[in-house]
Amino acid sequence: MIETLRQLLRPLRYAQRRRIGERLARRPSPLDADPGPPPGFIVGCGRSGTTILGKILQEHPQVCYLFEPYHLWAAVDPRTDATNLYHRTAAHMLMDAAMADDSARLRFRRCILNQRILAEKPFLIEKTPHNAMRLGYLEALAPGARYAHIVRDGVSVAGSITKVAEDSHYKIAGRPRLNQWWGEDDVKWRNLVRGGVAAGYYPDEVDRLSTHAQRGAYEWLVSLHEVDKWRSILGDRLHEFTYEALLADGRTTLTDLARFFGLESPEHWLNTSVAMLGAGRTKARTIDLPPHMAEAFNAFQERYGFPGRAEAI
Repeated sequence: MIETLRQLLRPLRYAQRRRIGERLARRPSPLDADPGPPPGFIVGCGRSGTTILGKILQEHPQVCYLFEPYHLWAAVDPRTDATNLYHRTAAHMLMDAAMADDSARLRFRRCILNQRILAEKPFLIEKTPHNAMRLGYLEALAPGARYAHIVRDGVSVAGSITKVAEDSHYKIAGRPRLNQWWGEDDVKWRNLVRGGVAAGYYPDEVDRLSTHAQRGAYEWLVSLHEVDKWRSILGDRLHEFTYEALLADGRTTLTDLARFFGLESPEHWLNTSVAMLGAGRTKARTIDLPPHMAEAFNAFQERYGFPGRAEAI
């Protein structure tokens, strides 16, 4: 009974969030003329540790933290709504600078950047995993932004995505074919494939992916390829570390991250943050992928020192 009630209430909650975002997009902001200091973004493939990292930064006294504000992004541009939670539209997983115009920049300031003013905090950090594939778009909206890129073992990511995708508990009334990871009727997957193939990512192999783990590995690969495209352009505005390093030495990793964002590292924040980190879990060590994907997957795994490997099929 309780779960049925939740399913019925979720469409109302999403509708309310959409109205909030659209109202903010119309409301003038003190940042309309001058956006102020550039924000920070946490980027990385979903299930790579972005959520726990965001929770830690949320506790920082200088930070206004936004956790996956999909409704605000949908108000900035409906095309960001890759899972169609707020708009039934042709959306995109991959987005570049050409998709950002002056009206989107204005809505971004009002919906996203203005949250820092409302929270009365000096620095804003936003976390949406899809943004790892939208760095060009973010650069056009927020020139000078800083990006913290967290990377996790690809086999573990694929396994974690599988777990979420196979969980059938999260339902929304009126959307009987909803998958918690891939959206209704696989809309997120279709948007990912369309953008990935257009960008040249394994167009001859993507149709061979049939399992949630294989699809998750493709999302991981595209995310890493997109970050690599921007690595030389961003230079010291990109700070990269692994989820495994965060778990192994949280104090050092978080001190370095705070310094990167221009933040202090209060002792009480570091102590609380380290206590929030748990131990890593052992996942499956192999995944089956088509040959070219397997080769690229293993190259990334070797680069970051991850033990998992892909086997070519």
